Amino acid sequence: MKATLFMAISLNGIIARENNEEDFLSNRNWQTLVELTGKTGCVIWRRKTHDIVRTWEKKYWDELKDVKKVIVSSEENLDLEEDCVQAKSPKDALDKLSEDGFRNTIISGGSTLNNSFLKEGLIDKIILNIESVLIGAGIPVFKLEGFKDVKLELVEMKKLEENIVQLCYKVLN
Repeated sequence: MKATLFMAISLNGIIARENNEEDFLSNRNWQTLVELTGKTGCVIWRRKTHDIVRTWEKKYWDELKDVKKVIVSSEENLDLEEDCVQAKSPKDALDKLSEDGFRNTIISGGSTLNNSFLKEGLIDKIILNIESVLIGAGIPVFKLEGFKDVKLELVEMKKLEENIVQLCYKVLN
C-alpha cells in the first residue's frame, strides 16, 4: 500500500488557524484533494478532520461520494456515514484499505495524523499546495519535536494558480 500525504498550507507551514478555520486557503486546494482521492478511491482522515468537513456545505461531501473514507480514531462507537470506516491506528487504516483491494491512498488529516503516519514510516510521498500567505499562528503541517530527520527528494514542482505552488516529495527514509 502506497500512502501519499496531501496538505494545503501557508508559506510558513500552517494548515489551519488555531480555531481550525482555513479561511486563508483557496478552493483550488479542495479541488486538488478531490482529484487525488478520485484517482485512489480512498482517503484517510482523523476524526477531527472528518467532523470539520461534515460541518461544511453538503456539496463538499458530495464531491467525495465515491471515495471510501477511513477515519482514524481510538474513540469507541463513532457515528459514521456508510461510506466511512473507522481505524484505530495508521497501520490499521492501511490494512483495512489493502483488504478492500486499494493499492494507493491519500492521507489528509492534520498534524496529529500526519505525525503518526510519519513516525511509523508509512508515508511514501508528500504533496504540498502552498498558498502565498503567512499566518501568524495556527496548526502546523507537522509537529516534529522528538523526531529524527526525515529525508525527502523533490520530484516535481508546478504553479497551480497565480498564488499556489505545488511541491511533490518522495520520502527517502
